[in-house]
Amino acid sequence: MNINLQPLIETITVHDIDELGSRMRAFRWDMVHRPIEAGTFEGELFVAQVGGIQFARPIYNRGIRSQGDSPPGTITVGIPLSTPRVFKWHGYSLSSNSALLQKSSRGIDMLRSGNLPLALVTIDNDSLFSQAEQTDRLGVASLITDSTLAIQPEPTVLRRFRSHLRYIFELFWRQPQTILEPAMQSLIREDFISLVLDVLDSHQNDPPLRPSIRHPYIKRAEEILLDNLDRPLSILDLCQELHISERTLRYGFQECFGLGPATYLKIQRLNGVRRQLKASAGQGITVSAIALQWGFWHMGQFAKDYKKMFGECPSATLRDNS
Repeated sequence: MNINLQPLIETITVHDIDELGSRMRAFRWDMVHRPIEAGTFEGELFVAQVGGIQFARPIYNRGIRSQGDSPPGTITVGIPLSTPRVFKWHGYSLSSNSALLQKSSRGIDMLRSGNLPLALVTIDNDSLFSQAEQTDRLGVASLITDSTLAIQPEPTVLRRFRSHLRYIFELFWRQPQTILEPAMQSLIREDFISLVLDVLDSHQNDPPLRPSIRHPYIKRAEEILLDNLDRPLSILDLCQELHISERTLRYGFQECFGLGPATYLKIQRLNGVRRQLKASAGQGITVSAIALQWGFWHMGQFAKDYKKMFGECPSATLRDNS
């Protein structure tokens, strides 16, 4: 299936993590984002679409967890543009020496630290496999399957790939009119797909990276927590549900998210309160009623935690959205 990506260049700035998901849907990314760090959220997303390829450079000031779907009918290529403090994809821990590739049918499950410049490029399936066939590299392209392929390419190939990405982004920023020229669109597409195939080819003799062995049960633990945000759920309840020890759960959350399960749960509940405050503005509902609904019974501590997380009092959120 050949997808239709109209040429465009756009930069969006967001100040709310829920707004990020709605803005990304305009670019065919159907994502849910959750914070994993306290503090006010600021994000910028640069997107350029040219020649059946979408180049995206998202950067956020806080660590976030992102899950959902990339544009259908595409292959996603992801690469950090600097050394990441944390960058995980479906349980794989990726470094500045890593790259990931996967089809859109796999879905997205990404965790990243704040202030990490990252390139996410989606390529039309048919364009990549057609060019691979024309250049007798179909065997290389077939390495991309429905599962995630996390690899460490040959260093010189990876440096060339990253340098080319930086050049492309610079070109779009300084000369945006280039994407309107059909000859330039074809050149950008062919050059980039050729480099993607080089990255794949350079890794063939090396084993792929392996995901964390703790990722499956931590993902299940996260699902249980998110399904029960509005009712008290103890860590002991969670351990019994998963048939694991509290120590195993704690180590798993620390490895996957960089924080413990109790802290993760509190962050997600605070975000639930914020979303409900914004949705309830002007309806005569009190902050304390909403906080209690989300399991916060000590109003003084709740207000302190909320302000630390979002940079404003909960009453200000309720008032400013009325």
